Amino acid sequence: MLDLRQAYGATAAWGVGATEGTLEVLATPDIEEEERRRGAALVQLASVDGRLHVIRDRDATFIAVGDFPYGAGLALSGGDHAETITDGIARALRRYVGGMRLVEEQSSVPRARMIAGRVSRLVAGAQTLDSMARAAVELGEQITHRGVALVIAGADGAHVVAVSSAADRRLAGVLLSPESPVARAVGMGVPVATRGNEDVFGPGVPERRRSERAGTAYPLTDGSVVVGALVLLGSPLEADAPLLEDLGPLLTDLGPRLAAARALHDAERRAVVDPLTGLRNRRELERAMAAYGPRSPDPATLIYIDLDHFKRLNDTLGHPAGDAALKHVARLLETAVRDGDLVARIGGEEFAVWLPRTPLREGMEVAERIRRSVAEKALTWSGSVYPLTTSCGISSYPEPIGDLLNLPSAADAALYRAKQAGRNRVEKATSGH
Repeated sequence: MLDLRQAYGATAAWGVGATEGTLEVLATPDIEEEERRRGAALVQLASVDGRLHVIRDRDATFIAVGDFPYGAGLALSGGDHAETITDGIARALRRYVGGMRLVEEQSSVPRARMIAGRVSRLVAGAQTLDSMARAAVELGEQITHRGVALVIAGADGAHVVAVSSAADRRLAGVLLSPESPVARAVGMGVPVATRGNEDVFGPGVPERRRSERAGTAYPLTDGSVVVGALVLLGSPLEADAPLLEDLGPLLTDLGPRLAAARALHDAERRAVVDPLTGLRNRRELERAMAAYGPRSPDPATLIYIDLDHFKRLNDTLGHPAGDAALKHVARLLETAVRDGDLVARIGGEEFAVWLPRTPLREGMEVAERIRRSVAEKALTWSGSVYPLTTSCGISSYPEPIGDLLNLPSAADAALYRAKQAGRNRVEKATSGH
């Protein structure tokens, strides 16, 4: 990697799979932490999905390639490099990744130790629960030449969190029935296999061909606790099948690592997510707005939304009904926005919607869509229907608010005017708030 970095004048270089964990070579000691993390994450992703990734921004260009479980990438200063340069770097990185695989495959290391080494690099290099899950299923597919899925047990049941390229991608994200063979394997802590028409994932999953329904769910444990299951698709393996010996290191090591990654994931989620509604919280809204930059050339809009007469609803129907109303409105807000927008709960009955790269006119359309949606879709509670309305205050940068830091106070002032003017309406901020 050092030779590649020097050959292309890169500010940083990363390799995944050559040694345990992530190899990082830096050209300058003062490289920003965000660039270091971004490059490492991109190379990790490339090592899992095998694709070329090129990301350009004003200050840097990142190029990464991979061939699971290997990956390599470079960061160049500036974002205006010609495609001929990035294409040449991609070819050089592919040669480097191919060399890593060739060295391992030509080594005298026994197959069992080689697989154990790949598992060790997998769990050490994966930076998130998602990347670990995706890497695990691809490694499982490489070992067994079958489709593989990873299931994690949660408070609400067992979820399919990742599927390999040979499995049906529609399974990803599915919540499995408690009666499914996979859920039984997780509950009992023993492998469960299916044959013929019985679907290993149970009822309620996407319909598939008969040959794709059979499978075996192998529990993944952290000590005595079952944290999930690795599902190997196809007919069950015999107890003495050589594939089981190859699969053993993955089944043994993945459970504890998965438990640790899930604990970190859950802790990070609690730090940014409102526990009642599942929306982002005020801290995450502030982080997203701060990341936009105080001198961004792009427009942005902030909408504050307040549920009208919420105290009266709580006093009349009780707090469980109030909680139901908040969750009801949260789902409507999520439906009203685009991918990339952020919906947050920032107070008792107050929400916010952050719309990056959105001018005032489009922001007004979103705010009005939100107001209409809540007014038209009443809350159903204990068999009765209760109409709800919201008041919205909207502020936009750079017009009429010339400083991004002033958007919250401007939106709050506009929200107050909407309340004063009779509620169930949208008011926009002015340059004087």
